[in-house]
Amino acid sequence: MGCAMISKKPIMVSSRKKTIILYPGQFVTNLKDSIYSHYTIKNELGCGSYGRVVLAVHNLSHELRAIKIINKFAIQNEETRSKILNEVEIMKNLDHPNIIKIYEFHEDEFNLYLIMDLCTGGELLEAILKNGCLNESQAAGFMKQILSAVVYLHNNKIIHRDLKLENMLLETQFSSNLKLIDFGAATNFTPGKSLDFRIGTVNYIAPEVLKKKYTEKCDVWSCGVLMYVLVSGRLPFSSKQKAETIKLIQKAKYALSGGVWDFVSSEAKDLISKMLEINPAKRLSASEAFSHPWFVQIETPIIRPNLLEIVANNLKTFHETSKFQRAVIRFIASQLLTLTEKNELTSIFLSLDTEGTGKISENQLIMYWKKIFGEDLGENDIHNMMTRIDTDKSGYLDYSEFLVAAMDRKKLLSHEHLDAVFKAFDHDKNGKISALELRNMLDSNQGLELSIYASVIKDVDQNGDGYVDYKEFKSMMNALAS
Repeated sequence: MGCAMISKKPIMVSSRKKTIILYPGQFVTNLKDSIYSHYTIKNELGCGSYGRVVLAVHNLSHELRAIKIINKFAIQNEETRSKILNEVEIMKNLDHPNIIKIYEFHEDEFNLYLIMDLCTGGELLEAILKNGCLNESQAAGFMKQILSAVVYLHNNKIIHRDLKLENMLLETQFSSNLKLIDFGAATNFTPGKSLDFRIGTVNYIAPEVLKKKYTEKCDVWSCGVLMYVLVSGRLPFSSKQKAETIKLIQKAKYALSGGVWDFVSSEAKDLISKMLEINPAKRLSASEAFSHPWFVQIETPIIRPNLLEIVANNLKTFHETSKFQRAVIRFIASQLLTLTEKNELTSIFLSLDTEGTGKISENQLIMYWKKIFGEDLGENDIHNMMTRIDTDKSGYLDYSEFLVAAMDRKKLLSHEHLDAVFKAFDHDKNGKISALELRNMLDSNQGLELSIYASVIKDVDQNGDGYVDYKEFKSMMNALAS
């Protein structure tokens, strides 16, 4: 079972002009040497049928992370093996505040290691059992996050297929920020084409999945089940016998009246019924569910006014970047930012992401800039700002791009961050970055000649020795702070 078999997305190279294009998942790599040379393993966090999850410290950034260690001898068949490899392939390209992030992976003769975000708040299910029923405003806050993640997945042609409370983690014990986990059942889909593989957890599974003919709307059904539980504290389809539960699902037989439902709003019942619509063609899409009137009740997050002023100024003054600088800040965004550095900026990002797509369009910036930041900015100014910040040239600001552009430059370009990036790029640890090391870091399978990377090195190489040393590297990056 080799991680080396996980294919990388082909780099996009223009036929007219060969250039380096950064893409999501660029720095989610298969570690070549021992996991223990990169991470210090601490205590065990949990265990399951295929392995365990441990707490670890990243030696480069000193950040705490979770490592899922999968015992290869516990994997009995090709289906399970494919499921694990598929999980890595899908997760590495995801960039959304409500989806668990994978940083790296590694394989040795005994185990497969997946290095991910550390979430210390436990499962959403555990929090509900511990704290009791949620009020509608709390339930709406959680559902908004869940649906935002699902909208993002569906826009990227991915179905999760196992949405359930156990797969929703809270970032911290005192946080209401959710992370969607476990992409072992996820798959890519083609719009308009049905899937036929029955998979998922029985209580949350859509009736069309049972019939083995379904689309991405099976996730919306699962969201309906999730919302039903969050609002009422009970599963809509549940029986002591699995066969009886399946019959209830096939009939879409559930209650929205009597008991606790007498105290639930009509808007909540309307959204549940539209997500638990038995006919997928009539069922809401994830995007339509995200925009339902029930979510109006969610309280607007309180954001420090001085932070809004700082973020607006940081966005406006973000410099045009060179290829090398773009690679560095992309690495910082995807590999080094801490939870504390992200949190307040995430609230602003979600305020701008009004459609729940996990990215911000130029039109959204134009429409909501004054409302959020309290100042006017011309459309041409916003266009120029978008051009500078959109480092992968996708036409949108993704989550990581927004974070690095909005962050305080001193924090973004701190000695700790730059030192960690330089060490990561300097593979042979000789104190210099070569064209070959740069190519290896930015993907050796992209089909670009080494001379293209050499020209990038040349733009930064002040002493003309063909390498970028640490002084030259810091000078290049500190230019962004001026």
